[in-house]
Amino acid sequence: MSKLFYSAARIFFRIVFTLYNRLGVRGLGNIPRGVTVIVASNHSSFIDPPLIGAVFPGRLRYLAKESLFRVPVLKFLIRALGAVPVTREDSQRAGAVMKLLLGRLREKESILLFPEGSRSPDGRLKPLEAGVAWLSVKTGVPVLPVYIGGSHKAWPKGHALPRPSKLTFTASPPIFPDAGIKDERERRGKLMGELESALSAMEKEALNVR
Repeated sequence: MSKLFYSAARIFFRIVFTLYNRLGVRGLGNIPRGVTVIVASNHSSFIDPPLIGAVFPGRLRYLAKESLFRVPVLKFLIRALGAVPVTREDSQRAGAVMKLLLGRLREKESILLFPEGSRSPDGRLKPLEAGVAWLSVKTGVPVLPVYIGGSHKAWPKGHALPRPSKLTFTASPPIFPDAGIKDERERRGKLMGELESALSAMEKEALNVR
């Protein structure tokens, strides 16, 4: 039932975003099929998780506040859409969160992360946190850079409902941890540099297109 609901939800959101937000999709060929990945995206709006889930050709797991799972209907909805509950205490302990995500990756489940840590207040890319690189290096799972354009304008903080503004989804080629670098810290640093470059390039392209 969960897989069926997830598929139905993906189709529903894809239709909504296409019709209401004139969704444009680029770089689908960069997404490896049947391979576990860490999707690392910019984050400007509540729209971002369902939009990425609607376009990504597989099931994604992502973190959500435990309090959301106390609402009966919402609990079923977000769990079916791949959400993983996280308590406030765990969310304040990086080690607990990393352990949870590490377990999902080792179970061959792709995950969605927002390495900026929180929603951008102005829609521009913020400095990235290094947890995504730590997970990638520990597991060998590649990082898939994704950029969502227009979501800040479509549904900014403080607005009750989304607007019919154009949205874009862009994926860059996956980034693999460099096995040729023996020092783990250097390996993480290189991966973070490549991720930042990829996201920055996609941001620049999205701003120029718009």
